[in-house]
Amino acid sequence: MEIKDFRDQFLDELRFKAEHEGTEPEVQFIEKMLENLEDIGELSDAMPMSIEKRGRRGRTMKFDAYAYDEADGALILITSEFSNEKANTSALTNTRINELYTHMQNFIDESVNGQISDYFDDSDPAISVAKEFRKKIGKSLAQSDIMRFKFVILSDSVLSQGVKSITKEDFLERPSELVLWTIDRIYQTFASNSSEIIEFDTTDFGCSGIPCIKAELGERSEYDAYLGIVPGRFLADIYIKYGSKLLQGNVRAFLSVRGKVNKGIRETIIKQQDSFFTYNNGIAIVARSVEFSKDGTKIVRFKDPQIINGGQTTASLANAIIKKEVGHNMESLFVPMKLTVLNVADDMSEEQIERYNRITKKISECANSQNAVSDADFFSNHPFHVLMEKLSRKVMAPPVNGKPYQTIWFYERSRGKWEQEQMKLTQAQKNKFCEMHPKSQLVKKEKLAKCLNSVYMNPHQVCQSSAINFNRFATVIEKKYDDDRDSINEEFFKRCIASVILFDTLDTLISKVEWYPKGGNKAQIIPYSIAKLFTMIPKDKDIDWKYIWNKQTLYPELAEELMKIAYEAHMYLLEVAGGGIVRTISRNQKTWDDFKDKRLSLSEAFFRTLISKEETQSEAASAKRAHKFNSEIDASVEIFKLGADYWMKVYNALSKGSYLAYGDLDFIRSIASAIQKLNLPTSNQCKRLVKIIEKAEDKGFIMP
Repeated sequence: MEIKDFRDQFLDELRFKAEHEGTEPEVQFIEKMLENLEDIGELSDAMPMSIEKRGRRGRTMKFDAYAYDEADGALILITSEFSNEKANTSALTNTRINELYTHMQNFIDESVNGQISDYFDDSDPAISVAKEFRKKIGKSLAQSDIMRFKFVILSDSVLSQGVKSITKEDFLERPSELVLWTIDRIYQTFASNSSEIIEFDTTDFGCSGIPCIKAELGERSEYDAYLGIVPGRFLADIYIKYGSKLLQGNVRAFLSVRGKVNKGIRETIIKQQDSFFTYNNGIAIVARSVEFSKDGTKIVRFKDPQIINGGQTTASLANAIIKKEVGHNMESLFVPMKLTVLNVADDMSEEQIERYNRITKKISECANSQNAVSDADFFSNHPFHVLMEKLSRKVMAPPVNGKPYQTIWFYERSRGKWEQEQMKLTQAQKNKFCEMHPKSQLVKKEKLAKCLNSVYMNPHQVCQSSAINFNRFATVIEKKYDDDRDSINEEFFKRCIASVILFDTLDTLISKVEWYPKGGNKAQIIPYSIAKLFTMIPKDKDIDWKYIWNKQTLYPELAEELMKIAYEAHMYLLEVAGGGIVRTISRNQKTWDDFKDKRLSLSEAFFRTLISKEETQSEAASAKRAHKFNSEIDASVEIFKLGADYWMKVYNALSKGSYLAYGDLDFIRSIASAIQKLNLPTSNQCKRLVKIIEKAEDKGFIMP
């Protein structure tokens, strides 16, 4: 697809959604871009909020969204430059870039150094945002939560060829970064499904190289490993430039939630730099590849380095420089480094991505002892998602709206999978694919977490950032998977999709109702309304999930009941916020508890549509038995299909090491012998075989 075609299709989708939801295309553009940038880790928990006013000396204050990156203490302001013209041939120029950049700076400057209330009504949310900024920025660097500023420009224009540099000077004594997302960059990143990676030479930061020695891990190792000594100033400088992009995604999420700079680390940086190497546990890094100096003793180039342990150490070094807490260049401060190099190409295959995830998960689990990364932090790689993906390809939705064919709800466990499936198709085949897998039925794992956590009556968690809600949701699903994985079956999948339909339909209905203001708090109203409804339903009753799946929509009584509750949620959240920010107050457990206890009643018409929970539980039990039987058959067939030669190969490889006891080894040989005689392994044999292989893999064995 050429960039012009991409842009036309991109705008068509925005216009269609805007018309469907009764909003403006630019609103859809901002929401779409915020979602995309969150998907690739550029943003987290961005808040859409379009503000434009004239302030002191007639200067413009304007932005369209803001966010924080707590892992590296960044305040992020985002602005949109949207033309909505298909024939648009204009480019984003240096002049316009500087104007937009200045407009964002002006709001922050007025918030900190001016009187923002002189230019906005008392009820305007801009007042609350300005107060929030001023509090976080603080009166001095020593008292500040904000260590850097990041300004983002979103545009559907191309970048002018005259733009050669967008480097900016410090702002309010802090590093200031400007990031452009023009249509050409959007096309390159999202159409090709290739996330941008960090790549740099050590000399870019005044470092001649990182001295290191290689660990001899044996021929069967999946990666190379090194021990090195990193100058503290170099580590600080790369963090000042790249921020939390250097932090592996899961580590970034838990760092932002579980605390900031360790006081002991800070004290050592300021007072005992010579002892830092001895006192500090060091950092652990995973990189796709590295390059060495000619004599092979120093690493001089990194490709996609990710810090998976030592984020607090790195941030502390950077903060000490930004806050001017160190009076020299840290000449005597060095940090121990453990480096894992995967030796993979720029574009990793799905198999390489899974390998990368597996390695980083294991290293993080073992290395993070002070703030251990829980399994929930790595829930993205959980087999639950593999199972959901399989179910989504298997369970077809019934035909609706006059269509003569069934469709598929496409569960996307890895980013860009929906687009990837179409890459090698002809245009006719793409049309057929999109007909069978409509984009409106694309379900990302983070979206499912929001929908189910609303149904599970945890709306205060849904109102958190997508990453935090996803981790909270993980604890529920992991327990379900570990304790009762056969319940994750076709009926469970249908219930999941019905939850998505419930969430999305309410979203659409709220957008069109008179009482809902433009730019309101839909993101908080929806989960609060759904959760409240389920608290009001008697314990022996349930909504008609089967109707929602069969008709792929809500029945009228349910839609009407939800809208009544949505209005109550809207008014309640505004009242509790008291002119403040609804998003912030909605995340509190007490806010939800008080709304949960608020006296509301169900209508008689809706109450009559409720069905007996015994009926749904009976159907669930039947589906569970069927799934268990089918899973056992599938496992036997898969093991059988690998063949006797394969299992003898596994047996021979394991025999050469000290991975297993004789009895376990002999069992693998007996499986190979049974398959040789065309006997299908029994369910119990399959279970034992899986446990034996897991035992060997825990000791470092790699299956052929």
